[in-house]
Amino acid sequence: MQYVSELLGAPVRDPDGNVVARVSDVLVPADADYPAVDAVALKPPKGETRMVPWSALQVQENGGVSLSTALAQTPTFDPPPHELSLARQVMDHQIIDVNGVRVVRVNDLQLAPTEGAYRLIGVDISTAGLLRRLGAARVLSALGVKLTPTAIAWEAIEPVESGETGVKLKVSHEDLARLHPSDIAEIISQLDQHHVQEVLETLDDEAAADTIGEVSPDLQVQLLEGMEPERAADILEEMDPDDAADILGDMEPDKAHDLLSRMEPDEAEDVRELLSYDEETAGGLMTNEVVTVPATATAAQAMRLVRTQAAEMENVYSVYVVDENEVLLGELSLRELIVADPQVPIGRVMHRELIRGRLDDTDQEVARLIAKYNLLALPIVDDVGHLRGIVTVDDAMDVILPDDWKARIPRVYAHG
Repeated sequence: MQYVSELLGAPVRDPDGNVVARVSDVLVPADADYPAVDAVALKPPKGETRMVPWSALQVQENGGVSLSTALAQTPTFDPPPHELSLARQVMDHQIIDVNGVRVVRVNDLQLAPTEGAYRLIGVDISTAGLLRRLGAARVLSALGVKLTPTAIAWEAIEPVESGETGVKLKVSHEDLARLHPSDIAEIISQLDQHHVQEVLETLDDEAAADTIGEVSPDLQVQLLEGMEPERAADILEEMDPDDAADILGDMEPDKAHDLLSRMEPDEAEDVRELLSYDEETAGGLMTNEVVTVPATATAAQAMRLVRTQAAEMENVYSVYVVDENEVLLGELSLRELIVADPQVPIGRVMHRELIRGRLDDTDQEVARLIAKYNLLALPIVDDVGHLRGIVTVDDAMDVILPDDWKARIPRVYAHG
């Protein structure tokens, strides 16, 4: 096993045995799972650094490097696009361990000889890697202290930084995008604002919305305020209205108003309605995304209405029956709707006796009702019985659980 730290600074000798330069960098292509070393940067005692192809070098057993020709006669390597500088762009930088769902720092990089080439195979994140770079590993080894590297396979990592001074590996971040939003949220919670935005830029609006929905409220506000307003508005549109309202309610009014003005009118109107309620009431806790059908519809007609409305929603567990004035009359589950005779009127199979909350009920009272009656959702009505929204069980748990427990509870209505 060869480590990049052992190559960096290594003396480079010409065919006569003279030291003519030292290795200052190692280059690999950025678009391979286990890339072969393409070239190295050589820094002579005097003059400018030169890029030379790896094929012009040989690694000696003592860790030195030799040239097959004189340095002046060695061909120059012209880096193609997406070439990766290991010393400048990877060493000491943060990377994402996709399998371990964590952010780690690169202390060293492992190279292995395969098929006549040296390939980058792993990232050493251990203290052993750091001590190796400091030159202490050999001393400790002589004293009988065994240092065990902790390596992550190169194909299992994703970059955090990109551009001239950072890592840019897989442009689409396929592996990262496949993670559950909760896992991505755990990762970005360990990063600073700049690097979080780098990660979020690789996600589409829906995935970014799901991820932001899993982090702390303070971080939610920071992330959206740190984005271009149009992107932030697009992400808010992908959120449930109650979640978007919670975030905007924590922002400065001018900023919240600006983002609302950039959202699609229908989505913005839903959020504005929720923002009008006190946040510690049922109105402030509910979502106004609700599936409703008229009592006069048949089960077959109701199914068509449900399909149309549910297409824009994350999850639907109940169907609420209302009259022409949106007064709540009853409720039935999706299962009950599916198994009903297609020609039977919904009013004959719905449940008329419902547990319901009112807009001005306290959030504690709403949570108590959901817990007492083991509900997935509680319909919320106004003073004259109009259905205005529902409070879901996960939002109720947010009210009664301590902050450090909330992240441990699975979201019932998210990521269905």
